[in-house]
Amino acid sequence: MNVTSIAIEKLKEVIDQEEQSSSLRVVAMPADHGGLQYMLTMEKETQDDDTVMSLDGVDFVMDSDSAPFLEEATIDYVENFGGQVGFVINNPLYASAGGGCGGGGCGCGGGGGGCGGGEPEAGCGGGGGGCSCGGGGCGGH
Repeated sequence: MNVTSIAIEKLKEVIDQEEQSSSLRVVAMPADHGGLQYMLTMEKETQDDDTVMSLDGVDFVMDSDSAPFLEEATIDYVENFGGQVGFVINNPLYASAGGGCGGGGCGCGGGGGGCGGGEPEAGCGGGGGGCSCGGGGCGGH
């Protein structure tokens, strides 16, 4: 998994606002339409089967089911996506899958919530830019 430098900087801002040290959990799971659904959450603990990757002082956590889907994925931060800001996940291995978030990317902005419709860099939420989509993730389209 890759993470852009701007995404690292924005994640550091989010982590600095947390009361305790946190990691970004990245979850990827197959969707009904053949693509992938993604969810990003801030977590303070890891599980026994988690893979932890540290990049420039930020810890990324992936469960054993998600890790294979994220090998070629890139987490980015987009500031001008339809007037919204947020984190996005671009995954070239699943870019040709039809529709929804699995069509390329998903992310979370200040509000979390659903995703755009199947563009290569569909994003979630908007506004604040913090990664606060802890149960939101991507809806199945």
